[in-house]
Amino acid sequence: MADYMNQSVFQPSIPKHLINDEDRRIIEAFSITFESDGEDKFYLYADEWCCNGYLDSEEPDGEEIELTEDDLLNRFQEIIRRSNGELPWISKESAYTCSKMRPDGFGGGAVFITADDIQYSFTGQWLEERIRETETGDVGPQTEDSPPPKPIVGVILEGGLVQSIVSNAPEQIPEMDVIILDYDVEGFEEECLLKVPQSSGEIAHAVGHIEKITESGIDLGMVLNQMNVRGW
Repeated sequence: MADYMNQSVFQPSIPKHLINDEDRRIIEAFSITFESDGEDKFYLYADEWCCNGYLDSEEPDGEEIELTEDDLLNRFQEIIRRSNGELPWISKESAYTCSKMRPDGFGGGAVFITADDIQYSFTGQWLEERIRETETGDVGPQTEDSPPPKPIVGVILEGGLVQSIVSNAPEQIPEMDVIILDYDVEGFEEECLLKVPQSSGEIAHAVGHIEKITESGIDLGMVLNQMNVRGW
């Protein structure tokens, strides 16, 4: 006789003050263990994961209440919402094993919970899709190439003058002419000036030139990440 086992761990550890008595009552109904992680957090895991939980009725002689996995995941979602951003997500990762090497006895899965969504991923489902695609030739979107990176455009200046306009993915940008205009025309001859109609109907004067978008020799992605972190 084979024994089928299902173990699960939850991440991250949850601040203790976010879990009330009813939360703990429901979570423990699924045989989930609360283990202290430092003084202020609980690490949750299930040595033997149960897809259904059972609660004793709070009414005298009441019937036992059966809970589904959806009840548990919805409870985690409530905890996330009550945290007001302190706990933005909870994940559950599971391993399915067997005491004998049976083909149906192994696998894994994950659940990712946020305030607005609950997402699932299972190795068995993924394999079934790959097998079906191979046997039928109908390749699904999961096996297609990753989408190309979003183009980033950088305008490079030195001494206040535009030196070049570059991109990490110029091939994704339609071929175009980029006009560089400078309204500081002091010292320029009149024949060098361009007439620039304004939305007010007036005509302004500027000097300018045309630039093409070329391949970047610098890591624009790293620069952009730094600017996003600093809120620039």
